[in-house]
Amino acid sequence: MRLKRFASALLFSVLAAACDCSSDASSATEAQAGLESRTDEFRDHRVHTDFQSLLHLADVDREGLFIDFGTPAESKYTVGGWRSGWGSQVAEGDRTATFVGRRGRVYFHSAADADLHVRLRLRPHGTGALTPWFNNEQLTSLHFPASGDFRNVDFVVPKNKVRRGENYLLLTFGGATKVGEEDVSVAMDWIRIRAGQPPGGEQALPDYETLISNVRIDGEDRTSIAVRSPTTLSWHVLIPEQAHLSFGVGAESQSGGVVRAVVTPEGGPPTEIYRQSLGANWHNAVTDLTEFAGKTARIQLITEATTTESRTTEADTSGHADTGRIAWSTPALLVPPAEPQEREHGKNVVVLLIDTLRAEKLRAYNPRSRVETPVLDKIAAEGTVFELAQAPENWTKPSVASVLTGLYPLTHGAKESESRLPKEALLLSEHLKAEGFATGSFIANGYVSDRFGFDQGWDHYTNYIREGKSTEAEHVFGEAMEWIEGHQGERFFAYIQTIDPHVPYDPPAAYLRMYDDRHYDGQVRPRKTPELLEQAKRNPPQVTFSASDRRRLEALHDAEITQHDHHLGTFVNRMKELELWDNTLFVVVSDHGEEFGEHGSWGHGHSVYQELLHVPLFARLPDSIPAGRRIKDAVTTLDVPATVVDLLGVSPMPTEGESLMDLVDGIPSSRPRIAFSDFLHDRRVAVSGHWKFILRGNLTASMFDLRKDPQEVDQLDLNVHPIAQRFLRIHLGQYLGASDRANWIAAEQGPGIRVDQQAAEMDDAIRAQLRALGYAN
Repeated sequence: MRLKRFASALLFSVLAAACDCSSDASSATEAQAGLESRTDEFRDHRVHTDFQSLLHLADVDREGLFIDFGTPAESKYTVGGWRSGWGSQVAEGDRTATFVGRRGRVYFHSAADADLHVRLRLRPHGTGALTPWFNNEQLTSLHFPASGDFRNVDFVVPKNKVRRGENYLLLTFGGATKVGEEDVSVAMDWIRIRAGQPPGGEQALPDYETLISNVRIDGEDRTSIAVRSPTTLSWHVLIPEQAHLSFGVGAESQSGGVVRAVVTPEGGPPTEIYRQSLGANWHNAVTDLTEFAGKTARIQLITEATTTESRTTEADTSGHADTGRIAWSTPALLVPPAEPQEREHGKNVVVLLIDTLRAEKLRAYNPRSRVETPVLDKIAAEGTVFELAQAPENWTKPSVASVLTGLYPLTHGAKESESRLPKEALLLSEHLKAEGFATGSFIANGYVSDRFGFDQGWDHYTNYIREGKSTEAEHVFGEAMEWIEGHQGERFFAYIQTIDPHVPYDPPAAYLRMYDDRHYDGQVRPRKTPELLEQAKRNPPQVTFSASDRRRLEALHDAEITQHDHHLGTFVNRMKELELWDNTLFVVVSDHGEEFGEHGSWGHGHSVYQELLHVPLFARLPDSIPAGRRIKDAVTTLDVPATVVDLLGVSPMPTEGESLMDLVDGIPSSRPRIAFSDFLHDRRVAVSGHWKFILRGNLTASMFDLRKDPQEVDQLDLNVHPIAQRFLRIHLGQYLGASDRANWIAAEQGPGIRVDQQAAEMDDAIRAQLRALGYAN
């Protein structure tokens, strides 16, 4: 047993605020306060994951899984309400509940090899009829009075319909009525799912609102998660390096039963790391989780009743007294101390967004890549590379909007061909201009234009397509350098968006010969590539490519990347001549990648596979950003603005992203390292570690292991990897249900950043310009 004990009390009572991300600095200070008075070897450790503040993400099993609606605990079962039928959270009498219309979907895990007894606690509004479906199989319809107070409704799921792993419960109701603006069938208070036996009485329900309380044991008060035996609390986490699980635990009565802590890594067996028989006193422990580092795992805190214990229920008339609660005092993952590195702030910043550049084209991400990019390779080697950077969308407009605002596409709303980035969305250019920077943009994509709201905050704004100018990298870099030379005496921000790897693929012959020196007479012609790729990805395809055609297409694309790198080299050399290179933060990123038939399609804007979402992201700033460092954690490109302002030493910018420098310095984040991506309104993606979870608009799901299957060829059986699947399902549901996406992990949600959705004014000229880039509109 990897267990260390210490005699001094754990002063963890303020840890519950550790993940209140609405005020990361203050919450981190409060969380850390519980460690500062300690005298043992863990005194200087930091709180990485505060399980008490993440109680809403725990599965609570008290003689059956308990799903508490009308509280923050429901989102992990209802996809955050996204397309699952659940509506407003309401208070009805002394109960919290959630409205549901004619259909409500619930996703949960079960390890049972037995019938499941399901009890719903609901209040009818528009119906007295319910037909449940379980894993897409219809069960017997039920009837109950169509009005009145809350009531229990029970049904049984035969064990032959139950999966070991994730199960899908669909509740269909016979009618609905209007409550305000919503169609409502019932208000759901809770659902309890128990294997083998009907649910018992409900006086000792593990209500979310009452689980955290102040508990006095042996004269000492601690804020704790207080449960009654038997109860299992399960959290799904990505365990960091050198982590320890820390907690205090005690019982309100002498015969408190037995408590255990169990860790189950994905693909591995359950391991008991702590066991203790309780009396009426506190026990404090820190257990080593080193062997689980880097793994997605389930951490369970288990209380087991002794044979002499009993519980008070609705059906209990024996007169037995309640034996009291078991209190888990602020359980948390601790990691060794890490201090922010002292660094010089950059004077200037250049953000280079290379349109349509997938990560694996660069040797910084794929050492076997044939593409010659010596300049980009050197910049990456001299800076820090983020190995798993995810674009928030699979095409230009929403992805670039996120890079420049630090907002998720669900927030800024610039997701469709005719949507516009709202004026209320603060761009990095606006923020830095207010901080005294000269701001210049040099943009070669027609979607990142004034017509779509991207002209905000620039002293110098250029869109080469809108202005009918050459979009070649040589020209774009040349104009950007002229502007930089004119502002080299002041602080400046230059945003450069080149488009060479985007269709039309039309590199000079010398670059093309590097990758395909054949005599080729097939259908692929450089200036026709926009039309060809658009026709090839239609269903059914209007154009098909032979192996020779595909070879030509990829050669053209790779040649464009190499040509671009050559002109970037000229730009970098001039920055060095002006003595600007080493005091200018240089960020390289892309908006999305490009597909060459890997999943049966071509180009971009149509899928959420990694060839479109995995993009390069690296940054260079000597004496500030470590050279040669590689970060394996999943990050999102909407972290760029927060990282830039951090490295420039200016005031923080209101974004939904985080500065990546804490990650570089090894400082725990206030939220799990999960990158979320969208495809318009139809798909949602979560990536963490080497796992990827895709949720479609019809709520079917797929999962991939990116380490074993980086090309996403083998779709996994979700229930073969239940812990990784549950980890991603829980956090995606929490994110989708969040109203404040900067603080998406927190239980209590404020309004967050809000902008009004807007439509752009389209005309024939802009449509023609976009069609020339291969955009159908």
